[in-house]
Amino acid sequence: MSSSSVVRGAPRRVRAFDVASTRLMERRIARRPASASASASASSSSSSVETDDVERKPTSSSVTLSSRRRALCAVAVGATMRAFTSANPVSVVARADEDDDEQAEVEANMKRVMERNSGEQTFIRQVGLSTTSEDGVRPCAFEVSNLWTVGESATRGLTTTWGEIVDPVNGQAAASAVTIATPNFNARSIADLGKPEDVPVARALGLDGDDSYRRADMLGAAKRVDAKTGQVYYDWELVASPPPQACPSAVGCLYPEHIYLISASVLDGVLYVLSLDATPAQWRVTGNSVKRIRNSFAVGVREDVFSDAVADVDAA
Repeated sequence: MSSSSVVRGAPRRVRAFDVASTRLMERRIARRPASASASASASSSSSSVETDDVERKPTSSSVTLSSRRRALCAVAVGATMRAFTSANPVSVVARADEDDDEQAEVEANMKRVMERNSGEQTFIRQVGLSTTSEDGVRPCAFEVSNLWTVGESATRGLTTTWGEIVDPVNGQAAASAVTIATPNFNARSIADLGKPEDVPVARALGLDGDDSYRRADMLGAAKRVDAKTGQVYYDWELVASPPPQACPSAVGCLYPEHIYLISASVLDGVLYVLSLDATPAQWRVTGNSVKRIRNSFAVGVREDVFSDAVADVDAA
């Protein structure tokens, strides 16, 4: 290629470069207003966001608009309910009748439960020593809720025993119950034995033939007086631990083997004793109910009459 041809071709390439550069600059200039407006709108939106972050208080116009919307919604719901009621009057009345029937059934059930569980009829008298006529011994009794179950009773001589007493919710409340009569007792009243907390219970009541009673420690003692007859009763709670040889350590047993709830009274020279062998495992749950059974102990009762006497409990 000759030098003259190179010189002639150079201006043509420069002109083509200038045209391309010019067109590129024109396109950039054409796009610049759009990007500027976008930047402006972005800055305005960011400022509005910042303003919203700083100030979120509703304006009076927004509050008015919200109130109007709620009012319109309430009107619409009311109109819908009126339209439904007018279109379905029979179904609305039928539903009201069903509600009345359900309410009446609930009230009737409540009334039946209250009638069954009201007054002394809630407790059933368990009569002991009713078959003996030795030495002027008369029947004695205690009361248990009709919701509980009491084991079969059996009388042998001057002793009547019952099987376990069970609470249907919490299980066994007492392993057994026993009433014992001792004629020709050397006291006219149980109060002649002294204060209840000072009485050696096992020996004074003739229970020391059982080693468990001899080992029992006194947990509580009280005096109780029948409000109608004036008959005096002494009530005790005794806790008996297992014998030393049955304990796992030399320190002693941590848990009792028996909790005895005992009530005693003297009537016409006869000593009457009720002893409930409460279940230690259930004592915290059913203790108050078992105490109620013990506190209902009455002597000289008539077997065919339910007692409605309420005893006064006085702290000794």
